[in-house]
Amino acid sequence: MPVEEIKLTARFKVDLTDVDEATISEIHRLFKEYQRIVNELIEYAHLHRITSFISLHHAKYRELRQRHSTLPSNYIFTACRLATSIYESFIELKKMGMCEKERPTFKGQVIWLDNHLFKLDVEGWRASIAVHGGRWIALRLLHGRYHDKFKDMKPGEARLMLKDNGNLYLNVAFRRAVVLPEVGADAKVIAVDVNENVIVYGNDDFIERFETNEGIIRTRYFLKRRRIQSKIRKRELQARLLGKYRGRERHRVEEIYYRAAKEIISKAKEVGATVIVMENLEVYKEDKDSRELNGRIHRWGYKRFQRILEYQAKLHGLNVKYVDPAYTSSICPICGDELEESLNGRRLMRCRRCGLEEDRDAIAVRNLTRRYYEEYMDAKTP
Repeated sequence: MPVEEIKLTARFKVDLTDVDEATISEIHRLFKEYQRIVNELIEYAHLHRITSFISLHHAKYRELRQRHSTLPSNYIFTACRLATSIYESFIELKKMGMCEKERPTFKGQVIWLDNHLFKLDVEGWRASIAVHGGRWIALRLLHGRYHDKFKDMKPGEARLMLKDNGNLYLNVAFRRAVVLPEVGADAKVIAVDVNENVIVYGNDDFIERFETNEGIIRTRYFLKRRRIQSKIRKRELQARLLGKYRGRERHRVEEIYYRAAKEIISKAKEVGATVIVMENLEVYKEDKDSRELNGRIHRWGYKRFQRILEYQAKLHGLNVKYVDPAYTSSICPICGDELEESLNGRRLMRCRRCGLEEDRDAIAVRNLTRRYYEEYMDAKTP
C-alpha cells in the first residue's frame, strides 16, 4: 500500500508572562534584524533579477554572515528562502497584472525557523529559539486538548510571528506518514465541486449539497471593513478593528470548511469510497471589465478548503486526486455533447441530444467522476 506524508500546522501562543524584559528585547531585536536582512535580499534579487534561492544564497551569504556575525548563520539561510519566495510571487503577480508596485517589500513580523534554529519539547510544550551569540531562549507555549494529537507527529520547520499588539505566536509544521489504500479502475470515488456559496459532492449514484454561503459572509465582512475605513480616521483604531473583523471572518469561514470536510469524509466512508476527486483549480486572472467579480474571486477561499479536505481525507485513509476542471459544467456527462441553459431555471442545463436536464453543479460532479476514470485509464495505457 502507498505511504504518503501529510503536513499539519499547529499554532501556539507564547506565554510571555514568565519572560523577562531582557528576553523580550532580544526577541524584538531579532525580528528587526531579520526584516532588514530579508528586505536587503529582496532588493538585491530585484536589482539582478534573481529568482533562484541557490543563486541568491551564493551571492549574499558571505557578506551578510560577516555583517551579522553574532546571528546564527541559519537565519541568513532561511531569509534567503523567504526573500526568494516573496520575489517569485511578486513576479507571478506582475505577469498577471495583479500588482502595481515596482518591487516587493517585506513588512511582516515573521521569522522562518528551520530545525537548527528551534527545538520543541512536545511533552512540556516548550520551545527553544536560537538568538545572538550562540545563546538559546526558552519559551512556554500555551496549549489545549487540540494540540495533543501532535505529540505523535514529527515537528519540522516553524514560523515565529510577532503581532502589533505584542503577542507572540509559533506556528510549527508537523509531519505524519499515512498508509493509503491502493486505487484502481474499480475504485469508488466521491467528486467535489466547490462554488462560491455551495459545495456539491457525490458521484453517479447520489448528489449531496452543503450550503456554505461563503460569498454572502465574505461580502458582508468586506462591506463592514469598507465602512470602518470610511468612518474611522484614527489609524490605530482602524487597524485594530480591521484586524478584529478579518479574524472573525477567517474563523467563521474555516469552521464551515471543517464541517463540510467532515460531512464529505463521513459520506465517503458510508458508501465505501476510497478516492476524493477535486478540481485542479489554477489562480484566476482578473477580469478587466468587472471589479465586483474580481473582488469576489479574491475573497473566495476555495484553495484553503481544498487543502483542509485533502489532509483531513488522508488522515482518514482516503486518496485525493485532482483532475482537469475544464468544461465540467458545460458538457453532458452521458453523451459528451455541449449543454445549453434550460428554460426551466437559471442553474439548470439541458442536453439536446440525450435530453438530460440537471443542475449545473450536479453535472460538474458527474463529469469530475467520469474524468477521474478517464485520466486513470490514460495513465495506465502504455
